[in-house]
Amino acid sequence: MSGNDATARVFEVDDVVSALERVLSEHTRTVHIRGEVVNLRSGRGARMFWFRLEDPRDGMDARVDCFAWATDVGQGYALADGDVVQAVARPEFSRRDGRLIIRLHRIEPAGEGAILRTIEERRRRLAAEGLFDPSLKRALPFVPRGIGLITARAGAARADVLQRIAARLPVPVIVVQAAMQGSACADEVVRALALLDADPRVDVIIIARGGGSLQDLLPFSDETIVRAIRATRTPVVVGIGHQPDVTLACLAADAEGATPTAAADLVVPDREALDEDLGALRRRLRGTARRCAVRPRRALELLSARPGLMRPHEAVVRRPRERVRELGRRLAREVRDAADAPGRDLRALAARRRRAGSAVPSAARARLKVLAARRVGRDPERPLADGFALVRDASGRAVESADAALTAGRVRLTFADGTVPAVVRADEEDA
Repeated sequence: MSGNDATARVFEVDDVVSALERVLSEHTRTVHIRGEVVNLRSGRGARMFWFRLEDPRDGMDARVDCFAWATDVGQGYALADGDVVQAVARPEFSRRDGRLIIRLHRIEPAGEGAILRTIEERRRRLAAEGLFDPSLKRALPFVPRGIGLITARAGAARADVLQRIAARLPVPVIVVQAAMQGSACADEVVRALALLDADPRVDVIIIARGGGSLQDLLPFSDETIVRAIRATRTPVVVGIGHQPDVTLACLAADAEGATPTAAADLVVPDREALDEDLGALRRRLRGTARRCAVRPRRALELLSARPGLMRPHEAVVRRPRERVRELGRRLAREVRDAADAPGRDLRALAARRRRAGSAVPSAARARLKVLAARRVGRDPERPLADGFALVRDASGRAVESADAALTAGRVRLTFADGTVPAVVRADEEDA
């Protein structure tokens, strides 16, 4: 051993490894890396992953050993061999293996094609379970008593939703903050949903996030968020991204707004539109009330125009009077008919006598005498000429007994020379 070798400093392995770790820590920085997963292995119940990242471009023969925890893999993404991923990488020295490895964070599929294939596969599976069935959609309250809002702490979506609600119809809003992208997004949104669903002040929940890349919106296609939305008792409205952005959360929600502002429009009605509708309803109600009042009034006017209703007291008096006059006319006709009957018979017999000639003059004369005597006997006024009187009650009916006269009280006595009224009462001595 040379002198120089004898004086050389000897480092322990731990010293060398610590020095390497210190150098890597001080002189390297995190970078975004993209590559194809090769030779994927897992450990500790799939909580740890080891694999290689290779350059996916043709003709490029470069690879690095990588390590990641399961929590570093994007929500809803299952890492597999052959996947092209992108991640945040930082070099580290492995004490156990004695080699340089790349520690990866925020691993996500690289390229929209892979992401879309993953989302589509998940959509088919959840749709088969009926989680997107339109019949499961719950109706939104017409005017909610309170609104729950899940959004980022300082995102533009928060301000847009709150301003829109205040402008349309001020309703109390309970805001719960949650990450709107990244690995923590799904868990925080699920916790916020459970918190607002249990709040009795909340009638509807809004999940609001502004636009972003497909990778940024990927957590809202996470299975846990979809199931959490369908598990709530409170209706959920989603306003994520812009018009083209459709996530699985949008499909599971009870209503979807193309933007956060549109989601607010779905939840609260426009006060001005409500005032206009209310005014129109008032006008219709007044018109209906007028029509309902005019019809009975016209009917009443038509009824009051009838003569009997114009002067009801006269109608009450006139009706019995007209009835009496009508009965009197009927009685007069009957009397005349009774008086004319013998005359008609006599004229008929005279005609027969003339036709018969003188064949039976004596018989005809005898028959004539009989008929003349019968005529005189049937004359209703003949008894009046002999001093009798015809008794009628107030209605003009003939009174045929003393009891009937006492019952009638007031009667009319018809003599040969006229009619006089009379009052019938019981004899005081008889009483």
